[in-house]
Amino acid sequence: MTIGLSWYGLPQFASRLFRRTSEVLDEPCVVVGSRPFVPVEGMERALGMPIHWVDGRRPIRWRDIGLDVPRIFVQSGWAYPSLSALGSEVKAAGGKVIGLSDANWRGDLRQLVLAPVGFRLKYRAHFDAMLVPGREGVRLMRWFGMPADRIRAGMLGADPALFHGGPPLATRSRTFLFVGQFVARKDVLGLADAFLEFAKDHPDWRLHLVGGGEQQDFIPVDPRISVEAFVQPEDLARRFRGARFFVLPSGFEAWGVVAHEAALSGCGLVLSDRIGSAEDLCTPANGVRFKAGRKYDLVRALTEAAAFDEARLTAAEEESQRLAAQFGPDRFSHEVAALINKLGEA
Repeated sequence: MTIGLSWYGLPQFASRLFRRTSEVLDEPCVVVGSRPFVPVEGMERALGMPIHWVDGRRPIRWRDIGLDVPRIFVQSGWAYPSLSALGSEVKAAGGKVIGLSDANWRGDLRQLVLAPVGFRLKYRAHFDAMLVPGREGVRLMRWFGMPADRIRAGMLGADPALFHGGPPLATRSRTFLFVGQFVARKDVLGLADAFLEFAKDHPDWRLHLVGGGEQQDFIPVDPRISVEAFVQPEDLARRFRGARFFVLPSGFEAWGVVAHEAALSGCGLVLSDRIGSAEDLCTPANGVRFKAGRKYDLVRALTEAAAFDEARLTAAEEESQRLAAQFGPDRFSHEVAALINKLGEA
């Protein structure tokens, strides 16, 4: 039985998820993906097999990429013609399709009324099972009408072989780290503004921003704020191991693999209330949460984090790594295998 694995904008962490899945399943696997948004070196080396690159915007057939139609297809990118067409071909041939969805429960009018109708009309017959990131994704898919025994959590996660603990949290520099695009949705300008307010009373703290984007030129120039372009995963892991807290102020984050990378690295977390993974990765023991877009609530959160004493920092590091251990390549591969076994019973 051949198993197809796909990801729209295939990121480096997904190649590690797929590699472990191929090892666990011990079945022939093929990987299809569109190019990642941020170029990453060594993708196929991390995966351990070739990647069949496609243009996500154009419908294709399996024969167009030199492959036979698989019996099982793990499908990302529902809205993109290429991967949707491949999934439809699998269904037409009598195969099974496992959907990947990073959407989370929001409870707004669209999710409560319109989205369930659209999902049941357009997607319910297409997907035989669904893999989601965490608890809020499970809740959403249940609302959309997927049977509980066809939904599994664990879709997203970084590799602990790459992201892991470093020096004890209490000995790390007084640094808040942000990693991501410098765009409005991430609210990096709001973070910089809040940090400068916080720094009036905490001049020994620093903010390190790693990323790039359209708002970079608007980041305040200040000796306490450093800006660095996107770095490769190995270098990024070292940045996490040197930071005391990771901050993600996004106005929306479906799950936030970067928060998982930080937790694996033992960082404390400062997350907005719009971060999907906060329900899975952040508790009062290892982090502080705040209202997205509220400057002074973020100042409060930074101030509370900065006040962690050595005992609380030690506990935070342990809690971050404990919660992070629930996600990653082992979890993803286990859940894919469980769904395939379940579909075999159907």
